[in-house]
Amino acid sequence: MDVVCVGDCGIDLYLPSGLRRFGGITANFARHARREFPDDDRIHIVSCVGDDAGGDLVLSSLAGSGIECHIDRLHGRTPVQTIEIHPDGEKDFVHYDEGVLRDFHFDEVARRLIAGSDLLVAPVYLQIVGLFDELMAIPTKGLVSVDFADFLVDPDFHLLERHLGSIDIAFFGISADDTETIDRLRVLADRQKKLIVVTLGPAGSRSFAGSRHYASRAAPVDAIVDTTGAGDAYAAGFLSRYCHGANIEACMQHGAKVAASVIGRIGSFTAD
Repeated sequence: MDVVCVGDCGIDLYLPSGLRRFGGITANFARHARREFPDDDRIHIVSCVGDDAGGDLVLSSLAGSGIECHIDRLHGRTPVQTIEIHPDGEKDFVHYDEGVLRDFHFDEVARRLIAGSDLLVAPVYLQIVGLFDELMAIPTKGLVSVDFADFLVDPDFHLLERHLGSIDIAFFGISADDTETIDRLRVLADRQKKLIVVTLGPAGSRSFAGSRHYASRAAPVDAIVDTTGAGDAYAAGFLSRYCHGANIEACMQHGAKVAASVIGRIGSFTAD
């Protein structure tokens, strides 16, 4: 199958150390997907980077990854996510500079790849809503999975309901205490017969498949160092099983296992 990952590839900038790591929701998902999906599934990235040192880092990090890259090199800055890590390993996304992603559009080659995908995976957040609208206007033949990345701080149900009809699987990272948002997502899943997956950090995850509800515990870890990219890892683990026929409980358990593999260190994945 062809898994097409569309969205952001960039740099994670850690404060106060100034450490720079290759990152971005789409990049993180694709790296984990390449490890978790069968070898004969093809993993693609559709994105862009700048013509700066950040773009060099992104492209060098993807070299030899086994991912088929369709990454435009545009004049300007590569996207940068500035991150602060708390002593408990939780992170704050301090500032996001979308750089050249602000002006990125899909050419005909990218549109054909997206249209022919067996699984289309994309994030949406405030700075790329326009690009996401453009993506969702492209008809696809396969499953569509979307990470609504802003819901932890800004649950935009207007955006969700505008696009949910075209989405098969939606992922959300939410605080376990936000029962109002979780309940609204449960109602939406039932009403529109969609699969909605909610990750809750240490509280595990919940899935709403139409009227059916599932819960899974978080996988144990020795120490939480950095939760950056844990949701991306969970989604890759979940979808790698879901797309090949596993039941939802098994998908959730595997997603939790993959997420746990990244939070014991700085950065969203280990080097190959």
